[in-house]
Amino acid sequence: MNTPLFEFRNSSVIYTTQRTPVRAVHNMSLKGSAGQTLGIVGESGSGKSTLAKALLMLEPVAEGSIFFQGREITSLQPKEKRQVRRHMQLIFQDPDASFNPRRTAGWHLNEVFTIHSPSTPACERASLIDEVLKNVQLDQIVKSRYAYELSGGQKQRLALARALLLSPTLIVLDEPLSSLDATLRKSVLELLSTLQKERGIGYLFITHDLSTLSAFATTVAVLYRGCLVETASVQELYKQPAHPYTIALLSCIPIANPALERQRTSVFYPIVRPIAPVGSGCPFTHRCPHADDRCHSSTPPLTHLSQTHSVACHFILS
Repeated sequence: MNTPLFEFRNSSVIYTTQRTPVRAVHNMSLKGSAGQTLGIVGESGSGKSTLAKALLMLEPVAEGSIFFQGREITSLQPKEKRQVRRHMQLIFQDPDASFNPRRTAGWHLNEVFTIHSPSTPACERASLIDEVLKNVQLDQIVKSRYAYELSGGQKQRLALARALLLSPTLIVLDEPLSSLDATLRKSVLELLSTLQKERGIGYLFITHDLSTLSAFATTVAVLYRGCLVETASVQELYKQPAHPYTIALLSCIPIANPALERQRTSVFYPIVRPIAPVGSGCPFTHRCPHADDRCHSSTPPLTHLSQTHSVACHFILS
């Protein structure tokens, strides 16, 4: 059996506030493989970005463990973290916030070597930069330009070029398409798919948009209030969603037929019950029309419906 590229084992991230600790990620068990895309879906506040930060060792885990390439990384020393981070890269949601407006694109690309590989000769740096710009379909003239001189698509490609310079095995994509129009989204997704096939890179793709993942992800994990409520191969999730929250999310995908649109919009449930603390019951209880006493009193276990499909819902067990 192949070792997963990364794996969360009963991992929890807790933020300390003035009033009470907040579980941003609760008892998460999830894994991703090299050369594949794990899509993370959920509304704002569901713990998607916190999950990514924990994997990148930017947020400590309060409980459980995280493994990367078979190595436990939750208790590494700072020097060891830097060594591991060479194999991980992050592409942010807003390309404008990813670059210093007073520096050129070439400076940003060279900075990667300054931080992670200062011993790399200048001629080798230049060669690698030229090669990676070609890979992401950017002209060499981009190196002399500032970020504000580039289009949104060019800036996102530049962010991808910077991420590729150290030949990472994992790239975390945190809403990388949200600031792009439909045409640019398609071209960036095609580029990501091509690079994944050529280099065997694993992606952790965070998004609100389930329609984007339908043609890009290998596996999809659905998060709600920091809990994993469903995970499945992308084909199973779209054909046979099992959790009420997943069904609600899928119902929000725009469709062309207005009659079907009217039928589907009623599936998303409003908040009608008090929200209980995470861990005291099913996290979706306050919005689920099927909720009963079991849902309020106990957290449903993640039940395997098939080898690639699991869901946390009491009614699946019934």
